[in-house]
Amino acid sequence: MSDAVSVEAGTRLALIIDAPAPGEENMRRDLALLDACARGETAGAVRLYGFRPACLSLGRMQSIDDVDLDACARDGVDVVRRPSGGRAVLHDQEVTYSVVCRSTDPIFGGRVLESCSRIHEAVAAGLETLGVRTIPRALPANIRRDAREGAAVADCFARPAAHELLDDHGRKLVGSAQARRAGALLQHGSVLLEPPRAAGYLRGAIAPSLGGVGVRELLGRDVSREELVDALAAGFRLALERS
Repeated sequence: MSDAVSVEAGTRLALIIDAPAPGEENMRRDLALLDACARGETAGAVRLYGFRPACLSLGRMQSIDDVDLDACARDGVDVVRRPSGGRAVLHDQEVTYSVVCRSTDPIFGGRVLESCSRIHEAVAAGLETLGVRTIPRALPANIRRDAREGAAVADCFARPAAHELLDDHGRKLVGSAQARRAGALLQHGSVLLEPPRAAGYLRGAIAPSLGGVGVRELLGRDVSREELVDALAAGFRLALERS
């Protein structure tokens, strides 16, 4: 369903809440939104959705050699390539968001790190409605070196990137990646319900010293996927209403 009737050019971003779908279909929908935004046919949208069946998504430039395809086939885990960058994410016990807008969008636009920060502010606001406090990772002293080090790790949740959301102990709760096309941007993000398990489907994944963490562990209770979707929707609505 969608919170906005119109997604025509010049209007506010739509908020779309979709039922879980296969990985290929989810990526098709996000690419269609990105292409429409790049052509000036829509201002963009925020999508909240899940994957069914479970799916390992790879970053745009990530090698398929990182994936243990036999393990994926054994457990019925799909494999798909995202149009955004970053490293591998297992979409299972989590909620995925995508934000599509013009790079000049007053709410979520800007340079890459600026727009990431703005989007994460909306995600953090949503998580706060559940009682989950997050801290954005500070900018590293050497951004390019940090990016190279991150690219050497197969698992997205093995280490945080700039502005990604952490708990008080430095554990990563939200992974994200971005792509840009003809003045439009697409940011993907995964918000964990349970600690990450992608490493079991990757070859040579480096075990993180702190690892990731899920919302259920942080709150000490069984948070449903629907409850997390509602919280994230609330955070994005707050941001969109400022327009």
